[in-house]
Amino acid sequence: MRLDKRLTLAIPPLVWLGWYFLPAAPPFRAIAEHWPISVTMAFGSFIAGATSEAGGAVAFPVFTKILGIPAGQAKLFSLATQSIGMGSALLTILLLRIRVEWRAVFWAVLGSVPMLCLGLMTADLIPASAVRMLFTVTQSSFALALWWHNRDSNRDRHASLPAFGGRERLTLLSFGMLGGLISGLMGSGLEIIVFSVLVLWFRLCEKAATPTVIVMMVLTSWSGFAMIYATGRFVAPVTDYWLAAIPIVAMGAPLGVYVCSRMSRVAVVYTLLGLIGLELLSSLLLIPLTAQLSLAAIALFLAFSCVYYSMYRSRRYLDRAPTLR
Repeated sequence: MRLDKRLTLAIPPLVWLGWYFLPAAPPFRAIAEHWPISVTMAFGSFIAGATSEAGGAVAFPVFTKILGIPAGQAKLFSLATQSIGMGSALLTILLLRIRVEWRAVFWAVLGSVPMLCLGLMTADLIPASAVRMLFTVTQSSFALALWWHNRDSNRDRHASLPAFGGRERLTLLSFGMLGGLISGLMGSGLEIIVFSVLVLWFRLCEKAATPTVIVMMVLTSWSGFAMIYATGRFVAPVTDYWLAAIPIVAMGAPLGVYVCSRMSRVAVVYTLLGLIGLELLSSLLLIPLTAQLSLAAIALFLAFSCVYYSMYRSRRYLDRAPTLR
């Protein structure tokens, strides 16, 4: 085993050591009191490392729909926990020398961070049910687009960005801004928005796009965590939930990265589709749907789907770079 691979095994113990000596309540008591959080993040952190979904994409619906945690607390928890779990995943990506499209990372994060701040400031103005439904709509419309994308097994999929000029920078900056705003409202969202652009528009292979969006979400989560800490919003019970999750995500996210590096592209795709299908079903069963909320959700779903479909149908980046099948 290479030295860099062996070093990945040291990531969880180092995080556990720091977690144990945090100047807060006894950490093991946090796990005992909030064990459903730990169980949720065992699954969520693995998914965050293995797919383009951040850990908050699992935590947010489970917290708000099953555990009855307010959406505002779930959002803050997602950003704080992703800063640890996906930070561990980032170290794993670097040590395993997994390829990342750093140009895409720079421009997407440049757009996401200012809009993340805006989303954090305005989230309390939006009803919790609307925020939960917005989460479902963004996920479901992307699942439909990803299904379109994978119906054609002969569709070109690039191993790297096929071009990188002013148009590509502006595209990544714009969608980074949209993803940052959604992340500010829900704690995650940047990863699925930018993943859609990389896969549908730039025709990047899903396995190449996944580590790239993980790095984007790490940098955005760190920025969000710094914002909520600086504004005094990182307080109990969110801090207690965070303590219960840290030792779990420090192990789950790196494990997910390693498994993803061994998975086929098709397996990554169908894992995503299955997760999003479960999320949609839970929303239909658990969110009280008024006529106004239903109409707004349908309108947003159609809008996102039209954008995704137009990217899917585009031939701009067809045969512009070496491809994967």
